[in-house]
Amino acid sequence: MGDRMEDTGRAERAVAPGVAEAVQAHGFSTLRVLRESEAVIEIGPQNRPVPIHSIRKSILSSLFGPLIGRGEVQLSTTLAELGLDDFPGLTEHERAVTLRHLLTASSGVYLPLQDGAGSYDIFRDAPSEWPMRGSAAPGARFHYSNWDFNILGEVYQRVSGLPIFTALDGILAQPLGFRDWRPLEHARLHYSHDTLGATTRYPNYAIQLSARDLARFGQLYLNGGMWNGSPILPSEWVKESTRTHIRTGLPRPFDSYGYLWWTTDGGDPAGVPAGSFSAIGLGGQIVSVIPSHHMVIVAQRQHLDSRALQMALPTDLVKAVIRQ
Repeated sequence: MGDRMEDTGRAERAVAPGVAEAVQAHGFSTLRVLRESEAVIEIGPQNRPVPIHSIRKSILSSLFGPLIGRGEVQLSTTLAELGLDDFPGLTEHERAVTLRHLLTASSGVYLPLQDGAGSYDIFRDAPSEWPMRGSAAPGARFHYSNWDFNILGEVYQRVSGLPIFTALDGILAQPLGFRDWRPLEHARLHYSHDTLGATTRYPNYAIQLSARDLARFGQLYLNGGMWNGSPILPSEWVKESTRTHIRTGLPRPFDSYGYLWWTTDGGDPAGVPAGSFSAIGLGGQIVSVIPSHHMVIVAQRQHLDSRALQMALPTDLVKAVIRQ
């Protein structure tokens, strides 16, 4: 079932005590909550597309579902089999990286950063050491690297024959009825090095989406891949991609990861309930799916400030929303 409640882009609906206060305290400009597929909380502009940053990774994960379901690519497919390389050239061990390794951010490919630039740990908000090349075998260690995420875009395009944004529009936006998405306005390829390992060969697929369109994406996952009675994504892929496949070594709530989704299999008293999973972008762009409460929470910040370093949903906001 889709999102049944229509809106005009900005709601005046009353919210429970604590919700609006938490939204303001943590610097969110927008909050949207669906329960049983109906919008029950709307604060701030619901129809304004903003950069979603790393939520793009969970969207990319969704696009792989149909390909894998049809057998067009396997989780065991390697970069060598796909004919993918970079500069400097990948070693034999690096070319043995599989699709599964990339989806779990555990490729072990650590190409030198540009001009010896330092890395940055966005989860601890501190400078960090970039791993030495060859220091981890594929699949041995989680490392949040934009190289893994960006080359996944090329993997998808080679296997499917579709540009990423065309696939997003045809597989997700149109079937789900996105109302504010305009591909020519809200999608860009960024070719650049960054402190998280990106190289200029494989671009960042930058996307802007509104809260109400992101909520539909979250609802699709809450529905197990179904939308208005029709299968959009394979249900097995929804289940498999949102369960824990690797421990990250990061502090909660970033300690477990699926296939480009942050997972919460053990429960976190300072976060969302057990069994939840989230797509999270820099600056506090969040889609959290909470099956135990039949709920989707979307929170966005329009501007970056000191509070934007807190990327996950704050405890007081989660508790206030669930109470309502």
